[in-house]
Amino acid sequence: MENIFNKIGYTLSRKSNSTNDSVLDVLCIKNPDGSIRWVWNANNKKPLFLKFYNVGNKRAKLFAFMIKMVFALRLQKLIFSRTRYFYNKETITLFDCNDAWALFTGTVGPNNKAILYTNNSFFKIATTNNAQELIKKENRILSNNAFSNFRVPKSKQISDDIIQLSDVTENGIRTGKIGNGHLKALDEMNFPNDQIVKINSWKLFNDLRKDFSTIKDERIPKNLMRKINILIDGLDPEEVVGVSLSHGDFTSWNMYESDGKIALYDWELATYDRPKGFDYFHYLIQQGVMVDRKCWKDIYEDIKDQCSGDFCNTAFGYDLEIVNRYLKFYLLINCMNYLKVYASQPNWHIQINWLFEVWNEALNMFLTENKSSRQLMIMDLFDHIQNENYAAVKFLNGYPENLSVNSDIDLIVENDLNDKLIHFFEKHSLVTKMVSKPKSFMNTIQLILSEGSFLSIDLIWQPKRRNVVFMEVKKVLKNAYMNNFGVRTTSVSDTMQYISGFYSLNNAEIPEKFKVYEEAAVDMNKKNDSIVNEYFQDYVKDKKALMRKLRKIKENRGLNAVKNMVLYFYDTLTSFRRRGFVVTFSGVDGAGKSTVIENVAQLIEKQLRLPVVVLRHRPSILPIISVIFKGREEAKRIVESSLPRKGNNTSFLSSLLRFSYYYTDYFIGQFLVYIKYTLRGYVVIYDRYYFDFIGDAKRSNVVLPKGLSFFGYRFLLKPKFNFFLFADTQTILERKKELDESAIKELTNNYGSLFGKLGKQSKSEVYEVIENNDLNITLNHVLLTIKSH
Repeated sequence: MENIFNKIGYTLSRKSNSTNDSVLDVLCIKNPDGSIRWVWNANNKKPLFLKFYNVGNKRAKLFAFMIKMVFALRLQKLIFSRTRYFYNKETITLFDCNDAWALFTGTVGPNNKAILYTNNSFFKIATTNNAQELIKKENRILSNNAFSNFRVPKSKQISDDIIQLSDVTENGIRTGKIGNGHLKALDEMNFPNDQIVKINSWKLFNDLRKDFSTIKDERIPKNLMRKINILIDGLDPEEVVGVSLSHGDFTSWNMYESDGKIALYDWELATYDRPKGFDYFHYLIQQGVMVDRKCWKDIYEDIKDQCSGDFCNTAFGYDLEIVNRYLKFYLLINCMNYLKVYASQPNWHIQINWLFEVWNEALNMFLTENKSSRQLMIMDLFDHIQNENYAAVKFLNGYPENLSVNSDIDLIVENDLNDKLIHFFEKHSLVTKMVSKPKSFMNTIQLILSEGSFLSIDLIWQPKRRNVVFMEVKKVLKNAYMNNFGVRTTSVSDTMQYISGFYSLNNAEIPEKFKVYEEAAVDMNKKNDSIVNEYFQDYVKDKKALMRKLRKIKENRGLNAVKNMVLYFYDTLTSFRRRGFVVTFSGVDGAGKSTVIENVAQLIEKQLRLPVVVLRHRPSILPIISVIFKGREEAKRIVESSLPRKGNNTSFLSSLLRFSYYYTDYFIGQFLVYIKYTLRGYVVIYDRYYFDFIGDAKRSNVVLPKGLSFFGYRFLLKPKFNFFLFADTQTILERKKELDESAIKELTNNYGSLFGKLGKQSKSEVYEVIENNDLNITLNHVLLTIKSH
């Protein structure tokens, strides 16, 4: 405050130094850190400091209205902080401090400048060398340009530290959406001032890249930095870019609109060599992040929807690919510039983190050739929680996105991080579907991403097995450390304890990939951890000693023990609400069902983390008929030695009895399967199903009208997912010789027609026909279908 007033002709002090001192009473509004933000003459009758305030949303309008009411009721001296200063003035001063005025002290940083409003003019007052250069540049830009489609302030250089700008805000309104006035202004600024430059000779870009390479700030998300470097390294030095005049901070808070024209001020960042469309992108992204709090997905829709008129034609030729190309250059220029600025600031405002999230998602658009959606999502996740209190457990050292596609992410967290991450995933542009499976001690979040990839994250705020807590979260978080790849990881000793505790209490052998932590067991404090360590070597060891140790933990004693038991029963009951589902695979012999089923079962277990049971043909609560008459061993021998569809039954009565027997198995067995598996969250996979009785009844030695067996399907519980696999006749004949060419074609047509008919009748079940020529394509199709429903 004192330094600013000294530059405008006043010596200011909180104490009186002589009898010649005059008194100046001021009112102010402070920043959250206690520093002064806005200050004004206590005798002001109007809230002139609102000249500095962006009244751009409902909350801001309400604030401005309340301020105006305070002044209208003459309550300002009771509401705002009051300070008394003593001053002396020089022979020449910029203004009379006893008149009406208001001062904005500016944003802390290397470009800091104060803005004074008085006598219908704004005065920019540089407080740093950088700011001094900026205001000189602003004066040059405004003095050397005349525009017809929009208004700008008249500028006058008062001194090296001060420029005077006329007030162009009168009778104008703030707008948060780009209109014709904005687009006309952009068109006039950009053309005919445009030119072409090669990247290797583009001074602005190369200067920023050089500065960017020197940034060393642990607060900046590591993966954001990596993404920018990946894009920079992928540029062709000979590539040409269109550049033109750019305001540099073309935002709603730097302009007013009146009679279809905008009045644009704050030109200190203007330059002639930013990429085309820079100001257009900047307006929508800054407005979306800072004012409207939009996610990237919505901001990008605004970018596409609001681009129109002559500006869109001359800048991008109405071509979305060109829009995206210049959006990429905007992001690179803007990110490199501001990351350098933020690295020099000791304290950050919350909006910086908002920008980081949007920039991260926006950059993903241009990295699809380098990274999958799953990899980008993992990078964004760890950037998002970089400054949160968490610890990744069982996380191998390396770049986080290199995690195996069949692995999930386990995070030890504080409880409140769960809600934050749910909100983050709900808004993320890469997430097409999110499923949350909360329990009392953890939450499993499953994400279906664009491209159909899958990611599962376990958020654990109380490491527990049933009703027994086996680790203390506070200690785990305290011991965690940030590795070289931007992941906050559990210590080696805590990782070893978590692995041994988790698997031993689940009566499971520790997987081979985690045996690397066995060395840590040797170095552990034997007095405290010897019991747990023993289970790292022998998971079948008697658990009594371990349980005695764990029950001494505070979280397992007294009322906590009762609470744990109650919560365990609650979790058990709620788990029944998360039901499993049934998947069926049909097709002629040789279509590749067995291989597909085997792989699908593994993928569901590893990626969807759901237990799987595979049933052949039917529930099988009743044995095959031949077992009744020939015995189990003889029936098995007959089945293994005979070919399908070779039964010689032609009797309607025999077929009806045989069908009724098997139908009884389906009808009663479906309820047992539902209770035993589906209600408990299992995925039941049928290798063949009831559809064989409709499309290929002869396989079961049944000869009945199709309408009868089709009618019976009405009374069965419908499987959620049904896939008919087929292949061309020659491929099937090469795989198996059981069927001739005509039978293959007939059965393929029968199944295809059946699934088409059922698909049209069903609204909740899936019936799909898949040509199984490429196993990977088939598996991806099946998994994507299951994930997306």
